[in-house]
Amino acid sequence: MPGPIFIEGEVITLRPIEEEDTEFLRRCMNDPRVWRPALDVDPMNHEQCSDFFEEVISGSDGVHCLACNDREPLGVLSLTGTEYGPDETARSRAAELAYWFAPDHQGQGYGSDAAGRLVQYAFEDRNLRRVSARCGGFNDASIGLLESLGFEHEGTLREAAWFRGAYHDMLWYGLLREEWRAES
Repeated sequence: MPGPIFIEGEVITLRPIEEEDTEFLRRCMNDPRVWRPALDVDPMNHEQCSDFFEEVISGSDGVHCLACNDREPLGVLSLTGTEYGPDETARSRAAELAYWFAPDHQGQGYGSDAAGRLVQYAFEDRNLRRVSARCGGFNDASIGLLESLGFEHEGTLREAAWFRGAYHDMLWYGLLREEWRAES
C-alpha cells in the first residue's frame, strides 16, 4: 500500500516509495512497454528490485516518488542530482527529471500532472534553478509531456539510443526557474 501523501496534484498524489511497492516496480520494469521506451533493457528479479530499492530509491541522490490515483500506484517520478555537495550539479542547483508510468495508466494526463507537481516542488521547495530531462527521439509521448510543461529542446545526441533494432537520437530538454514562472 502506498505511503503518506507527499505532494497532491489535481488528479494524482505523489508519495514516498515504500518497500511494499517493489512488486509494482518489478512488474512494470519487466513490461516491455515500460522498459523499452525507458531504454532499460535488463530484466529485474526480486533481489535486483530489492537492491534497486535500497541503493537508488532509498539512497541520498534525489527524490523518488510513486504517482498514485487514490491508493492505486500509477508510475514513478524522480529528481536526481539534487543534493548540495561538491559536484557540478549541486553547485548549479540543477536536477534531472525522470518518469515512467504503467502501460494501463499512460495517455490519461497523469504524467503531466505528476511531472508538473514535481517540477513545481523542484523550483519552489528545493530552490533549484534548472530542471533537465532526456528522452529518445522516438518517444513522442515524453516529448509532448516535456514541451507541454515548458521544457525547451536544448540538444541532440545523434544516434545515442538503441531502441527496437535501430539507433535513435537522444534529446535533452531543460527548463529554467524564470521560464517556469512565466508559464505558471
